[in-house]
Amino acid sequence: MGALVFTGSAQACSCARVTPAKAMRQADAAIVGELVRVVARGGLRADYRYRVQRVYKRGSGLRRGRVVSVRSTRRSAACGLPRRTGRSYGLLLRRGERRWTSGLCGVFRPRLLGAPRGRAYRCAS
Repeated sequence: MGALVFTGSAQACSCARVTPAKAMRQADAAIVGELVRVVARGGLRADYRYRVQRVYKRGSGLRRGRVVSVRSTRRSAACGLPRRTGRSYGLLLRRGERRWTSGLCGVFRPRLLGAPRGRAYRCAS
């Protein structure tokens, strides 16, 4: 989904450029969803709730119209997901600990999830 690079004591998110085909192969699932709510889970984590608008790569519980919960960090400097509700995001997801997870390096403009194979792109911020 992209490489994370942490430098010094200040952690900053850095995402590698990848082709859509490679990013899709590395992901366990891929969707476009509208962020409807962010629920804090302690000081560092949150569950981001998305209403699924389109499924590009199927995974457990991912169906159009359904709300899916995606665990991520709460801080954008640590590659947390964007927090603007009411906006649609393309998401590459990983399945771990019986839940979906993602981060800023797995967020793309919705139209890019269906992009041609050879075109490289970066995450949307």
